[in-house]
Amino acid sequence: MSETRTRPLSGAKIGSLIGCVGGLAFYLVNAGPLPGAWPLLLRVLGVLLFVGVVALVLRARVIGRGVEPSRSQLRAYGWTVIAEVVAIVVGSRLLTTLAGKPDVGLPWVAIVLGIHFIVFAPIFKEPIFAWFGVPIALCGVVGLVLALAGTGPPTIGVVAGILPGTIMFGAVAWSAWVGRPRIE
Repeated sequence: MSETRTRPLSGAKIGSLIGCVGGLAFYLVNAGPLPGAWPLLLRVLGVLLFVGVVALVLRARVIGRGVEPSRSQLRAYGWTVIAEVVAIVVGSRLLTTLAGKPDVGLPWVAIVLGIHFIVFAPIFKEPIFAWFGVPIALCGVVGLVLALAGTGPPTIGVVAGILPGTIMFGAVAWSAWVGRPRIE
């Protein structure tokens, strides 16, 4: 009987799959405040995007440059994620208290998430992180301005939730597709 060996997923693939989960979470959580059939439609779309992009990631031979991260990069990653979690929790509570508006939490999450991706670009020498980190952070900034101006949760959910989720799915799909060898 022959033994089948499975190769572990690369760090880039694991990161891409985490990005897919994040994109799906943005869709599932932030579609709720929308009127009518929109929540169901967006949640179904989010699930379909998730399944499609995960399949693309799992089929990809290489994601990004295909270089495994060094110990120092992994340490920087860990510290960045810890800082991100603290910034999200403390910043959301502080902003909500200072502004007196609960709708500022979601935009703050998008801002912090975008910044954490921007920080990853030089750490991992992967410009794609900045390419999608900047628009995610900008979605958060626009969402924050809208929340402070008194715009309702449906608009804020689309701007600071659904759009960043779409950007995350797009970036992961792009990285998986571009990293694949070309068939000519």
